[in-house]
Amino acid sequence: MPALFLSILLLGQWEPPMRLTRDDSASHTSFNNVHCLAAGSALHLVFYDHRTGVDQIYYMRSTDLGTTWSAETALTSGPGLKLDPSIAVAADNVHLVWEDSRSGYNSEVYYLRSTDNGLTWLPEQRLTSDNYMSRNPCVAAWGWNAYVAWASDTAGREIYFQRSVDNGATWIDYRRLTFDMQESWNPSLAAAGNVVHLAWRDWRDHGFEVYYLRSTDHGATWDTAAVRLSGDVTTGSYNPCIAAAGPACHVVWWDCRHMPFELYYRVSTDYGSTWEPEQRLTTDTTGTYNPSVAARGTDVHVAWEALYGTSFAVYKRSTDLGVTWSQDTALTMPPAYWSVSPCIATLDAGIHLVWTDFRDNEYGEIYYMRNLTGSAIRETGRREAGRAKYRPAVVRGVLFLPVPLFALHPLLLDLSGREVMSLRPGPNEVSHLAPGVYFLRGGADALPVTVVR
Repeated sequence: MPALFLSILLLGQWEPPMRLTRDDSASHTSFNNVHCLAAGSALHLVFYDHRTGVDQIYYMRSTDLGTTWSAETALTSGPGLKLDPSIAVAADNVHLVWEDSRSGYNSEVYYLRSTDNGLTWLPEQRLTSDNYMSRNPCVAAWGWNAYVAWASDTAGREIYFQRSVDNGATWIDYRRLTFDMQESWNPSLAAAGNVVHLAWRDWRDHGFEVYYLRSTDHGATWDTAAVRLSGDVTTGSYNPCIAAAGPACHVVWWDCRHMPFELYYRVSTDYGSTWEPEQRLTTDTTGTYNPSVAARGTDVHVAWEALYGTSFAVYKRSTDLGVTWSQDTALTMPPAYWSVSPCIATLDAGIHLVWTDFRDNEYGEIYYMRNLTGSAIRETGRREAGRAKYRPAVVRGVLFLPVPLFALHPLLLDLSGREVMSLRPGPNEVSHLAPGVYFLRGGADALPVTVVR
C-alpha cells in the first residue's frame, strides 16, 4: 500500500526582475487582496491597462515556470472602466472576475472562464445587476467549485457572495454575507477542500477592522457570527489578504496602530475554527502597505510594498505556519522607482511575484520575479536519500493514507479536477472507482494515483 511523506525545501535565491508589459501606457496589478496571479500547471496573470484609452483587462500566462510568457491578450473591450481583476485556478480551469462600469455610473461584476488552462476563453458572464455599485470582486476555486465575493452598495456597503458547482457554467446562491449596516469593503477569498474562507475590512466598530467568516460546505451555508481578527479599534486595519493550505488559513493586513502603517498577521490551523494571536510582521518605521500572502503546506510567503523614500517590494517567509519568520528581503532596489501592489503565488516549483513598477515610465509596467527553489512541500511515493521526487502511486482496491497526511484534508480528484471522494487517514476503499488516473490532493499539491483492478 502506498504511503506519502512530506519534504521541506530550503529557501533559495530570487532571480533578477523581468519586465512583462511593453506598451507605454498605464499597466497595473490589482489590489493586494484579490490575487491577480494564480499558480497551477501554468502561471496565470491578469492586470488592467489603459493602452486603448480606457482601462481593459489583459491576460498573460507562462507554461514554463515563468521563463517565458505569452503575449498580452486583451480579454475585454468597449466602453467603461474595467478594474482590479482577480484570478483563480483549479486543474486546467481558470476563473476570472473584475469590476466593470460599461453599463454607466454603477459598476458591476463580470466573469470569464477558461477550461483549457488559459489557452482559450468562453463568453463572459455578468454576475451582478443591482443598479448600485458592485466593487472589489475576488474569486477562489477548488475542484469544480468557484466562488466570488464583492462589496455592494445595495444595502449600505456590504459583502455579497455567489458560487458555481459546475466549473463556472452556472451560478447559484447569490447572497448577502454581512449585516452590520456599516461599510464592509475589500473582500478576499480562499478555498481548501470543502472550506471557503473570507476576510474583509469592516466599519462596524467605528473604525476599519479586519473580519473573517467561513463556510464548511463549499459555500452552501456560512457561519452565523463573523470573527474580528484585528485587535485595535482606535486606529484602522485595511485590505486583508487571505490564503489557505489544508487546515491552515493565513490572513495579513496593513494596520495604522503604529504610524506609519505596519503589517499584521494571524493564522488558524483548524480550518478557521480558532485563531492564534495576531503578530506584527514589520517594524521598519517608514511605512508598509498592501501585503499579499501565499501558502503551501507549512510554508507562508508574504510580499508587500515598503516606503523608503521610494517604494520597494519586500518579502519574508515562514516555514512553520507563522511561528517564526525570516528577515525582510528587499526584492527591488534602485533604479526601481515606486514598486507597488505586489501579488505573490507559490506552487511546487517555487515562488512567483508580480507588481506594478514605474522605473520605465510615469505610467507603470508589470514586472515579475521568481525563486524556483523556495517552495514548500512535495508529495512523494517514498523517501530516497532525503530527496523529494514525484512518484505516481498504483492502487488496487484500497488507498492507504498515513495519519500525518490527514492534516492536509486530502481529496481524490478525476482528470477534470472534479472531486471524486474525500479521504481519511488509514485505508480508503476505492474499488468502486473506474480504472484510470486520479489525483490525490492535499493542500494545493496533487499526486497522480492510478487505480487498477
